Parts: sequence; C-alpha cells; structure tokens
Amino acid sequence: MKLVIDKICKDFTNNRGQALSVLQDIELTVNKEEFVALVGPSGCGKSTLLNIASGLLQPTSGAVKFTEVDEGYEPRMSIVFQETGLFPWRNVHDNIAFGLETAGMPAAQREERIKHYIELVGLKGFEKSFPHQLSGGMRQRVGIARALAIEPDLLLMDEPFSALDAQTRTIMQEELVTLWEKTRLTTLYVTHNIQEAVMLADRVVLLSRRPGRVSKILTIGIPRADRDKPEHAEAVAEFIRIIWEHISKDARAALMEVENNG
Repeated sequence: MKLVIDKICKDFTNNRGQALSVLQDIELTVNKEEFVALVGPSGCGKSTLLNIASGLLQPTSGAVKFTEVDEGYEPRMSIVFQETGLFPWRNVHDNIAFGLETAGMPAAQREERIKHYIELVGLKGFEKSFPHQLSGGMRQRVGIARALAIEPDLLLMDEPFSALDAQTRTIMQEELVTLWEKTRLTTLYVTHNIQEAVMLADRVVLLSRRPGRVSKILTIGIPRADRDKPEHAEAVAEFIRIIWEHISKDARAALMEVENNG
C-alpha cells in the first residue's frame, strides 16, 4: 500500500474573513514500509498535512489516495499525538484495548494482541497502572502501543516526543527505531527536531514557510541502526546542516516579513 498526497492545498479563513493559504500543491508518495519525516519552520503546515492525510481535516483542493490496495479495502490508520490522549480512568491494559473493543475484536484474540504489544513496548508488569502513575515516556509508550495494536496500514505521528525531557526523548527515539524494525509500518512523522528526523526517517521532506510547499527531499541512505556510530557522524552532521540551513533561512525570511509589515 502507498499513501499518495496529490496536489494538496489548504486555506483557512482568519478572523478578518480573509483566506490564508497554509499548504500549496503538496505532492508526496509514502511507500509501503517507508518512514517519512516532515520537517519545516513553525507554521509551515506540517501538522495540517498530517491531519489531512489522516482524514481529520479536509483539503481545500487535491486528494489523499491509497494505491496498491484491493478494491473496496479501507486502509487502517492510527495517529499518535504529542499529548497521548489516554483515558485517565482506564489502566494501561484497558487504554490499549480501546481500539480493539471499538473494532469488535473477540475477547480472546483481543487479550492476545494486547499482551503482545504491552511486551513489545516494554510495559510488562504495568498493565494495571493508570496514566497518572506513569512517567511521560511510559505514557507515550502506552499511546504508541494503542496505535500499533490495531495493526494499521499507516502510522501517523505528530511530534510524539516533543513534550518529553531531552534524556527521555533520546531513549524513546531509540526505542521507536527498535519498534519500527519489528513492525515495519508505513509511517508519516512530523517533528521540529532535526536530529530526530535524520536518525529515524528513510526520507526527510522539507516544507517551505507558509504556504508550505515541498522544497527538498533528502534520502537518508545510512542503515537506521548504524546512524549513531562514529563512522557515520560526518554524514549525519551534513544532513542536519542542510536541514537547519533550510529551516533557519525560511524562519529569518518570515521574521523579516513580519517586521516589515509591522
């Protein structure tokens, strides 16, 4: 299955009733078992594009399509947000169970699936714990396990680690690499963190400042599990430099535009 984003445009109306173009002519294909990261300056429409891809938001024009699927098949999608959205009255087990219950999965099959994903994300022994009893990283693991449990065709992640402290974020990035290698889910990932994008993605898609357009696509050819090794430090640093140069240039241009219009 491929996710095809075909000439997506999105306009919003501001409080003066004026149309504000957020995305313009976005064309992007995410291939099966590919991890694609969206990176760009603040306000470039990264999260808007993710919400359009998920069906939570309708584009002004263009379309989101799934190709290489059987006729009539409706692809399953899961989304992980910055805020986990866990139900505070449900424990770890029951939070992960929610999507499976909604899908009407038989109890025995559901329990087997929940057990598998609890172990996969390293939460064995915490099944009966409630969200307020867990650290931020553990809560995010529950959110990821809940998303994975329905075994989606497409996983969408919107800044899932941005609320975590630096140490926990690094650990979660490493754990996500391990998880992804086990599941190989087609993934579209939004982040402001340049290093995170380079360490996780097969391709990094750079969006321009508003209205967001695809300005550059970088293919990270280094094996994902080897990117933190010393022999790849120079190549990784060069990818980070290219992305930062793009973002900082657009951010400065946007700032100058605000100052000139002010």
